[in-house]
Amino acid sequence: MSEEAEAIGWYDQRIAVEKDAVAKAIMNDSLGEEYKHFSMELEFLLRAKPKWREIAQGILFKDGDIVAHGEDAEEVAG
Repeated sequence: MSEEAEAIGWYDQRIAVEKDAVAKAIMNDSLGEEYKHFSMELEFLLRAKPKWREIAQGILFKDGDIVAHGEDAEEVAG
């Protein structure tokens, strides 16, 4: 997962300064692949680690204070 996160950061930086439209389009396509791989690895880990999944479910895709959701989720995790 860390390799995909690093690649996402690299693509974000390069895309921000790339002037050639074709190169930018190729990098955007590659960036989408990195998002997909990161998400697949995250899902694999969440399936393998039930407590981590329980905490993540208390944080992810919720409006409001992320830190507060994290603290609340950690408190109620089994």
